[in-house]
Amino acid sequence: MACDEVTGLFAVEEGLDGAVGSCREWVDSSLGRAVRGSTGSASIWSRRSEHGTVLVVGAIHTLGQGWFGPADTAVVESIANPEEQTGIPRLFLIRQDGSGPDTSASPWFGLYNPAIAAERNNNFMRSVLPREDFYVAVTDSQKLDVSGLPPLVEPIVKAEVPLYDPAATTTTVPTWADAAGGDLLLLFGYPNETGALTASVGRVLGQDEAEQAVATLAELGDEEGSIPYDAEVEMIIRGESMAGMSGGPAVDEDGRLVGILVRATDVHDGVQYVRVVRISYIVSRLAAALEAIDSQTRQAVQGYLELE
Repeated sequence: MACDEVTGLFAVEEGLDGAVGSCREWVDSSLGRAVRGSTGSASIWSRRSEHGTVLVVGAIHTLGQGWFGPADTAVVESIANPEEQTGIPRLFLIRQDGSGPDTSASPWFGLYNPAIAAERNNNFMRSVLPREDFYVAVTDSQKLDVSGLPPLVEPIVKAEVPLYDPAATTTTVPTWADAAGGDLLLLFGYPNETGALTASVGRVLGQDEAEQAVATLAELGDEEGSIPYDAEVEMIIRGESMAGMSGGPAVDEDGRLVGILVRATDVHDGVQYVRVVRISYIVSRLAAALEAIDSQTRQAVQGYLELE
């Protein structure tokens, strides 16, 4: 298998066995960014924090309706100190040896969520727009047995988190990047159907291509055709995804995080499109929220953010 063109979905373990040259290196160096969640997937953004903890980003709709308040009520934009949050055991990171996801859970400590309009906080979160469909969280070095009763999570631990990252892409500046039309990206996630780490190679559409794709989808009656392309917020990628991969990472050829998967079209004549929220947009929203809070909270939160 080569990664120099758009591919179908492939199980990462099998893809590594069949990958050649730089393709194998790309997949292997990037797969540690993929996180299996209790529902859906998530992405590792960075381990470059003062406290050694890990920044995680994912799709809000994977958390489920009611996570940030009752259905049909507005969700308020919020940025919070992880030290004041109760950790929830719902993240499964790739083992440090790269052999697959850990069977012990890592905790999810909330840090930031955008506002969501009341009229889109319903319908099992299917109505959430890409502009609203992301969160930023923190995880630490705790490992929790979730085979029985839900374990109690200790307060967040300020210590280095072991992670499979052979190319040090989560600790080397820059850990994230933007992408342009024509770029190839690796898309990762855990489909509900298989539960196995799965990937595909997709191509970023340019502005005109993306707008034309949405217009064509509208003509075909695809749900994604009713959501205009929002260039500041998202990329539209010709590639493949499945239910359960939402929140998973889109990674460039240098192993940097470019965005998170949030929505996908049906397949039409063998073609599927995936919507990816840009990490550049998430960074800008987080920075604006950080400036708007009091100095004491800002100082506490900055210890969990990526070092400049």
